[in-house]
Amino acid sequence: MLFTDTNSKYGIDLDCLQTPMKFQSWWWRDLQKVCTEGEGVGWFQHQLAWRLGSGDKAKFWEDVWIGNSNFKTLYPRLFSLSLNPGLKVNEVGEWVDVAWRWKLRWRRDKFEWETLLEANFIQHISRASL
Repeated sequence: MLFTDTNSKYGIDLDCLQTPMKFQSWWWRDLQKVCTEGEGVGWFQHQLAWRLGSGDKAKFWEDVWIGNSNFKTLYPRLFSLSLNPGLKVNEVGEWVDVAWRWKLRWRRDKFEWETLLEANFIQHISRASL
């Protein structure tokens, strides 16, 4: 998951390196200079990531914890059907013996096409390692 709150913390937006110098911290300004040399703008941002760990910090639907986009954006229909859209990753499943089992809860029964979408979604989230 990419760290998205650098603007308020360090006075710079990672997507826009044009923040006026007077608003940047000295530490961040020096880091920005080092990180944009050689390989060009963006290499540092692409390397900056969180580890999922036990899943107690990442929001299941809203944070990016697999791939490059959150599931709220990738699966808006399933997000709208979710009974508990604000849960953390570790709250959307449980350990059964040594295997993690996802326990998705929905507001209503799904249509047939939504069931197929759910199957694709479960395959997608099963790539995570908790």
